[in-house]
Amino acid sequence: MSLRPLISLRLIVSTSALCALLVCTTSSNLAQAAEQQQPYLVMSLANKTSPILGATTSEKDLIAYFGAKNVKRQTVHVVEGETSNGTVIFPNDPKRRVTFIWKNVKKRDLPEVIRIEDQPSLWILPNRITTGTTLIELEKMNGKVFKMSGFDWDYGGNILSWNNGKLESLLKSKSGKVSATACLAPPKDKNSTDELSGDKEILSSNASMHKLNPVLVTISILAP
Repeated sequence: MSLRPLISLRLIVSTSALCALLVCTTSSNLAQAAEQQQPYLVMSLANKTSPILGATTSEKDLIAYFGAKNVKRQTVHVVEGETSNGTVIFPNDPKRRVTFIWKNVKKRDLPEVIRIEDQPSLWILPNRITTGTTLIELEKMNGKVFKMSGFDWDYGGNILSWNNGKLESLLKSKSGKVSATACLAPPKDKNSTDELSGDKEILSSNASMHKLNPVLVTISILAP
């Protein structure tokens, strides 16, 4: 009996097993990388894999992912008139633009804030939350009403608590040190009322708030 068929069969089995191992290992590595950076942003692209932007993404990573010409250092807004020397990817392309504020401006290795604030944006959280997502859609995802601040002041429209809903854990790392926050604003064709404005807590189930149905205008990943 010739050994060639047997050897060929063994080679086929070995090759198949190796391919399966490589696929399994790659999937495991991707899952592990995603878990380490949870919550994170990923670009919504058809049939393509997007780099993960999260708590361990450095400026060097951004240059490797997107090319130096698409990664620019700029003065960026922080809060209440404060600015920082940050990094912006795709600064001239609103759909792909993301802002990074660094813990250490010299090293630029660990982000303190990762922010998207353009509509529409290709960047999404793993549960497909993105700018333009409505209050009513968020309620459905959360499975509960949530608390937010009134509009028309420095911290207007910020989501304050998910009220122990589904998004409470989805938008926070296991350690609790990294979290995704979001800010809502009235749709462009509507205005807020006195009832919904000012430094106060408002439930998303408020009848006037439901009628207004504000949309997400800013999503930030915070890693203080």
